[in-house]
Amino acid sequence: MTKLTDSQLYTKCKEYGLNAKIWMRKFAALLPEVYKRQLFRRRGFVSIHEFAAKLAGMNYSTTDKILNLAARLEDKPALKELFQSAAQGWSKIETVAYVATSETDKFWAGKVKNLPKQTLEAYVFET
Repeated sequence: MTKLTDSQLYTKCKEYGLNAKIWMRKFAALLPEVYKRQLFRRRGFVSIHEFAAKLAGMNYSTTDKILNLAARLEDKPALKELFQSAAQGWSKIETVAYVATSETDKFWAGKVKNLPKQTLEAYVFET
């Protein structure tokens, strides 16, 4: 590491940071199934919150938000697919989950894919 130039070190930091985001999204997508199967108990964890904290460093609030989001997406297959595939961050999907219905599910999934989060928040606010 000490032989890396500043540019090379920065490039590595960006690469690893991006990978961390991707893996965190994938972990978040697994949590609802872990909760449904109660896998955390069979692996010796007291709660889903402890499981998420110890395995991924995820805090209590984030774990709750992810589980609530998964429940909210049960009747919205397009948004649920985005969440489960980890194609988009869960917080971006959460932005539209409260206004989306089973009829407008595909519309909102398209918006999640194509709009940055701040623009999406503004769009939801105006709707």
